[in-house]
Amino acid sequence: MLKKAKNVFLILLVILFLNPVLYSGVKTQEDHQDFGDAIQQFEQFVQKKMELDRIPGLSIGFMKDDFTWARGFGYSDLENKVKAKPQSSFRMASVSKTFTAIAVLKLAEEGKIDLDEEIQTYVSYFPQKKWPVTVRQLLGHLGGISHYKDYNKEGHFKYHMNTKQAVSVFKDFDLVTKPGTKYNYSSYGFNLLGALIEEASGQSYGDYIQKTIFKPLDMINSRMDSPLDIIPHRVQGYRLINGDIKNSEFVDISSRFAAGGTRSTVIDLLKYGKGICKKKILKPETWERVFTSMTTTHGKSTWYGMGWGVAPLKGHFMVSHGGSQPETRTYVLIFPTEYFAVAVGANLEKADLSPYVNFLSELILNQDLNSKAFVPDLYQRMVYVALSQVFNYGLSRYDFFGPKAAGSQNEISQAFHYFNKYVNKNAVKTNPKETKNKLENGIHPLEEKPFIKIGAHMASFLEKAYGENRLRKYHQSGPLSFFSDYTKLVSNYKFRRKIIDTARKLHKDWERVYTDDLNNLQITAETDIDSLLQRIKKISLNSSIYPDFSEQIANSASFYIHNNQVDKAVNILQMSSAVYPNNPQNMFLLAQCFVLKNHAENSFKFYKKAHSLDEISLDHFIYFAEKLRKEEKTAPLFLLMEILLELYPENAKAHKGAGYIYLEFGKTKNAVDEFKKSLKLDPEQKDIKIILDQLQKNKTL
Repeated sequence: MLKKAKNVFLILLVILFLNPVLYSGVKTQEDHQDFGDAIQQFEQFVQKKMELDRIPGLSIGFMKDDFTWARGFGYSDLENKVKAKPQSSFRMASVSKTFTAIAVLKLAEEGKIDLDEEIQTYVSYFPQKKWPVTVRQLLGHLGGISHYKDYNKEGHFKYHMNTKQAVSVFKDFDLVTKPGTKYNYSSYGFNLLGALIEEASGQSYGDYIQKTIFKPLDMINSRMDSPLDIIPHRVQGYRLINGDIKNSEFVDISSRFAAGGTRSTVIDLLKYGKGICKKKILKPETWERVFTSMTTTHGKSTWYGMGWGVAPLKGHFMVSHGGSQPETRTYVLIFPTEYFAVAVGANLEKADLSPYVNFLSELILNQDLNSKAFVPDLYQRMVYVALSQVFNYGLSRYDFFGPKAAGSQNEISQAFHYFNKYVNKNAVKTNPKETKNKLENGIHPLEEKPFIKIGAHMASFLEKAYGENRLRKYHQSGPLSFFSDYTKLVSNYKFRRKIIDTARKLHKDWERVYTDDLNNLQITAETDIDSLLQRIKKISLNSSIYPDFSEQIANSASFYIHNNQVDKAVNILQMSSAVYPNNPQNMFLLAQCFVLKNHAENSFKFYKKAHSLDEISLDHFIYFAEKLRKEEKTAPLFLLMEILLELYPENAKAHKGAGYIYLEFGKTKNAVDEFKKSLKLDPEQKDIKIILDQLQKNKTL
């Protein structure tokens, strides 16, 4: 995929002057890889994918060793046709939490705070709670602090807040859980950490992170957000309302200052990634603690360290964080041991940025990071999922923590015993619930992390046998290749023969069916989905495993639904369901299609099926009803209300929402019935009482 450069300097000059792309710090050694082909392929993908995702503007870039590239696509300002650039300034949203965490750890290194002290030791104006809350717990979202309690109020502040005002928003909220017992993502918890930074440093939060992080890493365009200041290249934000692109609502985000109140650029974020790869700012041993998953008191890893997500990707040790708020979506991915980082910002709220990040990473690293496999047989699927966990978590921990991730010889032996005992068809038959729990807990401290220990041991064994370069190639070839090579070496620790035979069959089939063209496939608006599904269906007839494109296909179906090509979407989704049975996303979209077609029987059928596989939120019905109401599709709207009430018969909000819809369209009797049911379920609803009283006075009851 990637070619050796014959004349790197000339190629870079041509690209630099012909494209709005930033190159910096380029290696000039004779053996330097030329990323030009990969970049060109990625640019073509982005332009097609943005059309499918309806993103107005996006800036993205990567850093690999000493090479940096970044580019903007689309518009940072649609109204004035301002093009997005690498220098475009995006709201960072929750990526800000990573800055906060590093700042707290810096204060800890300086001896100014103790991570295991209660937060009130430093923030005295935050009241004591039912249980003590420590700084360390807050860094890992284990402090029991509430997230937004009433987003209709807390998510729409229009005025500037100082730190004490921001803390006052939530300071009287009760803890949602006993600290340490449950991961509960909380922006307010990070606001508390921002208050701690100010109290311990004697500086404002913005000044301290500027001094501690931004200036040392030359992040010259990173700062606190402000609606008043003149900020060069400020990006305008957008959202989809009933399928139409609209301006974002103005929200002053000072109320979430340390949790989501900063601005930066893709270029600065790549400098940030490089600084982290080189272990700047903090001591190496501190970075190791930052990137170690927190654990609940029940022994479950949260896969969130101190301010960073630490879940692996295809066996890579990866740290990452995303951000989402009015005007923006952001994401930063870093492979610290490989001096690689990707950063992206988009100005469409709720945009899914993972396809862009994953594909760019695949191209630059020349690896398949985004593949998914579908295994129809239950036992074979159990083997595949378990081996994938061993590979993904074990190899990644070995990558960063080395051989110690495997534990002692005795621990490794016990880990193999655990795997063989529960990756077992008989275990599933005799005690399905216990076996399911044991398999899920194979990566957690609760069971001493046996799957991780096995994977780390296998990685160590394979590296000794084949060398570091061969070990890194498993990121591309995947878990079945990793397993197959290990079992061929015949170590002192053995998997059961049934597991080995099953995995080898899966491996043989996967190598046969997962051809290069499917490996390189990226689904866009131009992809012939019908032909692809026909091909996958043919493969599925004589293979134990085959590629899973169901998520991308569902996204394509959504594109056709938006463009009023409902029949085409139905055809795609029905074909996909035949290839990937019991896929909740397919069922969910089919349900919407049949509502739009006003087909009651199929609408109920697919909504019920989707709901049984993955519970549908009430928000979906609210947004879908609003779309139908705006388009004056009254018959589908009333059908949707019937489905809503059948799925949520005991939910006051569901009956209330249906009541308002019926009232608006003159179905007074239906409205009154639903209001009364809602009031019975929740008697404190004053607005419904007022409406019923008014209807009584008007003699419409």
